Amino acid sequence: MSLDLAQTRPAPQPVLLRDVPGQDRVLTQDALGLAALLQTRFGHKLEALAVARQRRQERADEGRLPDYLEETAGTRKGVWSCAPAPVAFRDRRLGLACAARGEALAQAADTGAVLTVDLDEATPAGFANLVAGIAALTEALAGTPAAAMLLRPRPLDRDEPALMIAGAPVSAGLFDLALLLSHLAHPMAEAGQGPALQIGRLDGHRDAKLWAEILDLCEEHLGLAPNTIRVELSVETPGAAFEMDEMLWEMRDRAIGLTMRRADLAAAYLRLVRAHPDRLLPDRLDPDAAFLGTCAARMVKVAHRRGTHAIAEAPEADERLRAPFDEGCDGIRLDQPERIKPARAAIAAALPDAHQIGRPRQYFRIEPEMLLRPHQGAVTEDGLRATVHVAIAALAAWIAGRGPVRIGEATHGLASADLARARLGQWLRHGATVETPMGARPMTADWLAELIHEEIVSLVEWLGPHSFHRGRYASAARIVQEAASASTPPDHVARLAAPLIDTLD
Repeated sequence: MSLDLAQTRPAPQPVLLRDVPGQDRVLTQDALGLAALLQTRFGHKLEALAVARQRRQERADEGRLPDYLEETAGTRKGVWSCAPAPVAFRDRRLGLACAARGEALAQAADTGAVLTVDLDEATPAGFANLVAGIAALTEALAGTPAAAMLLRPRPLDRDEPALMIAGAPVSAGLFDLALLLSHLAHPMAEAGQGPALQIGRLDGHRDAKLWAEILDLCEEHLGLAPNTIRVELSVETPGAAFEMDEMLWEMRDRAIGLTMRRADLAAAYLRLVRAHPDRLLPDRLDPDAAFLGTCAARMVKVAHRRGTHAIAEAPEADERLRAPFDEGCDGIRLDQPERIKPARAAIAAALPDAHQIGRPRQYFRIEPEMLLRPHQGAVTEDGLRATVHVAIAALAAWIAGRGPVRIGEATHGLASADLARARLGQWLRHGATVETPMGARPMTADWLAELIHEEIVSLVEWLGPHSFHRGRYASAARIVQEAASASTPPDHVARLAAPLIDTLD
């Protein structure tokens, strides 16, 4: 029998390339050693999954869009359930996403919501912010935890350039996981809180299977009982939308629910259909319509059939906070603490019980095309200009390490920047017709350049040259224009922007 060399050779010595405050407490030998072990054991599998994703994209470009998998029909049609959730996660009605920062954690814990501590979107980017965030989490869990908590690491397919292993940067997701579990796994397990993770950017059940293998090794390495680490799976790609049952099957002894993130899913949809001019999206996306609404409905159907929770991203308007519960969800996840009060009122009116698992509900059959149906509507000049603004402002805030920003009534972070960039790219690539006060006008590269220039002028006038430069707006504008105009669009805007993070330290 042949042996996998990655499982037998010792992990190489990790090389730390940056010094930041607090690293002695966070970047311990145990944590870095676990990161090296994970990278050595699973790095080649990450590369294989990246190749498989590229092959799926090539098939989509040729017109072969996703469908339910024939080889996993038995899993979808089988009768099985996920393991019961730990007591701390059985009432998920009120959730709150927050940054891994001391003041944010303290404020969020006081709300009584189930927290999703997000190292990917909510926590400001940058190596120093990451290390400080792990330190803040360690302090928050030093006593009795005030609230149930899920931890969201960055994606596996992103790099952490501050740590080199065998001559290459470590996976950001593996690095985050090593830090989180090395410092937090045992105190969270003792408190009955898992530890619990929210895992995103899955492209289907093969990604979920790899995560299950990763978590098995972590438990073995840390001396935790099997399936101590629990997982909420976030649906953020069309592949995941088609393979919800299969992903839960791979995590059936760990799963505590399904959730979805609309901006990530819409951006991934645009990547998938980049070669399809008949699937143009308008400048406004109704979360209850087309592929977004169908995906949300399927999430409830699959989660409840498997005995686990379906958690919705909260609607943007307070008056619609009840809607996810009416659609069968067991909870909502907010991104602003000030919305807790109206959310409690909506929950009290809509769902007095802890969840809706097992409640009789009429489900409709979801055909494959329904999970790929584009939204209908127009692209307007106002919508185009707003998309340019979000693309630049949200990406600049991420590069500069400021975290998500408020634009109008909504909070926009890296996912919003990626979606806005993807929308601009689709409209430009297919020459979308834009409704203007002067009549219809086709989208062109020259017009996009004019709009970006006008946005830069407006920002300089508002901020002043010094703050404009320090805010990284020029870099963000350049990346947005290059990404939107590229003949082969990037799979995520973070790949282009990540090398600029920390360059002002």
